[in-house]
This record gives sequence, C-alpha cells and structure tokens, in this order.
Amino acid sequence: MGKKLLIIVFLSMLSVYFIGCCKQDPDNNDKKGSIQPSVQTNQTNSESSGSSPYKDQVLRLGRIPYTNSTQMVVQHEAFLKYLAEKIGVKAVRLQTAPDYSSILKKLVAGEIDIAWMASLSAVEARNNPEVELLCKPVRYGTTSYRGIVLARQDSGIRTLRDLKNKKFAWVDKESASAYLFPKAMMLEANIDPDRDFAEVDTLGKHDAVVYNVLLGKYDAGACYDDARNTLRDKSKKDELIILATTQDISNEPLVCRKSLPQDLREKIKSALLGLNNKTPEGREILKDLADVQGFVRVDGRDYDSIEKVLKALEKHNKN
Repeated sequence: MGKKLLIIVFLSMLSVYFIGCCKQDPDNNDKKGSIQPSVQTNQTNSESSGSSPYKDQVLRLGRIPYTNSTQMVVQHEAFLKYLAEKIGVKAVRLQTAPDYSSILKKLVAGEIDIAWMASLSAVEARNNPEVELLCKPVRYGTTSYRGIVLARQDSGIRTLRDLKNKKFAWVDKESASAYLFPKAMMLEANIDPDRDFAEVDTLGKHDAVVYNVLLGKYDAGACYDDARNTLRDKSKKDELIILATTQDISNEPLVCRKSLPQDLREKIKSALLGLNNKTPEGREILKDLADVQGFVRVDGRDYDSIEKVLKALEKHNKN
C-alpha cells in the first residue's frame, strides 16, 4: 500500500512538471521584433545590466558601412559596449545594410532596433509612424554642416554660371551636401547640371572631389564644407576657391522602432544623450566614431529644408 501511494505521488508531481513546461515559451525572446522585460520593475536608466529587466535582450544597431566590416566592428566596439551597459541589455550588436532604404525596412520589420540614418533619409524616417527620432550627433562643435562648390583659384571660374560646359565632379547622387543642395543652388542660378556640363562624374568620396579638383582633373566639384581639411598640405587649401555654399543641413538622426517598449526607448535615448567628449571616458568611447563629439536632442522640423529641396528637384525632373 505504501509503494502504491509513493507511485501516485510521483506521477502527480511529474504531471505538474510537464504541464508547467508546456506553458512556457522558450522562444519568446527570439521572436522577431519581440523585446519585452522579463520582469516589471520601476528601475531607472542608471541601473546596471545585471538588475535590468532587459538584461537578457540583444539590441541591433543598423548602419551603412563606410569602411570594411572588420574595421567597422572595431570602431564601434567601445560605443556598443557603452550602450549595452547604460541601457541594461545583454549586448548591442552592429548590423550593416547596403543602403538607407534597406536600413529603414529592417527597422520597421523588427530586424534591427536602432538605426543610424543619413540626413537625406531623415525625411522618410521622420514621416514614418513606426519610427521614433532619438537624437543627432555633434561634430566640430555644431549639429549641422554645409555643402560647397569649389574650383581652382587659377581656373578663372568665379560663379556658378561660369560652370557651363565645364567638367564637374559630384560625390554621390544620394548626398545632401555634395549633390542635392548644390544642384538646387545651380538650378536657381539657371545652370542645369543634367545638361550644361561638358562632363560629369561621381567619385564616391568627398576627399576624392577635393583632390581631383586640386589636380585639375575636373574644373569644379561639390563636397561637404570640411572636406578640404583632408588635404595633408593645408596650404593647398589656398589654391581652391569656394564658388557657393549651401544653407545649413542638419546632422543625421539616430532613430529606433516604436514597437520597442516605451521605457526601453527612453533608456536608449538617455544613453545616447548622456555620451559626449567632455570626460576622458566619453572621449575614449567616441574617438573612432568619425568626429562625433556627442549627441543632442533632435526635432523632425530640423529636416524641413531637406524635404523642400527634394520637392524642388522632383518638380524639376518632371519638367
């Protein structure tokens, strides 16, 4: 009788165990786009990842590769580690995509969680109801930059109108400072870059435009305003003349998907806004991030001028 009772108790315990296992969802944290706290707490952003409700989660930061993949990972290592610790997650990992359209699609689909966009793609991002703007970087003490059109001092070219029938170099047709804004300025000056140049090339890099104009391979070119600082011999800057300067263009935004829990979005924003080069730790974290000195708050209206230029060029293309 005693043995029978032990068997009944054992089977009852086994039944409870299996029922409990069946109710669990072991893949819950791996579902695409599903990031939820493991416990509900009132913890603050300053907490360590060990006590965070998101301590087992991995966030993914999407970027366009501006150098080889190995170097990208090395340059972002300290930054990603900082974010993971401040946000209170297991890790923040870098994920690249070939273009900003792909980055935005991955973000909305939940395949990445945070995205480092471009100024040009900011218009599409701010108009997407599933995307939240977090902040924008500070570079050279400012949150904006400008594009310039330059030529050699000895070229005889002094205005945009002098560019007619000249050889011209762009950086990339998706660049705000080195294509869209300069092109809009030229159209206002009655120069049509699609028809009035003798030869046109896109060189891919801002410094390539500077060097090739300096060497006389092109009569003029467009680039961002600080690209001349890439010249090793700084005195060579005096051999170049700026024909025109664009209006201010707001630095690019960092964004996240709104499907993330609200408290997690706030943690991400707080971590970014709390990082700058005013401390030794901040300088060490930011030293490899392409001249970034910190981050400040961003407003969707910061990109009104970009949308205006895009609409003007779209109208021109239709005519």
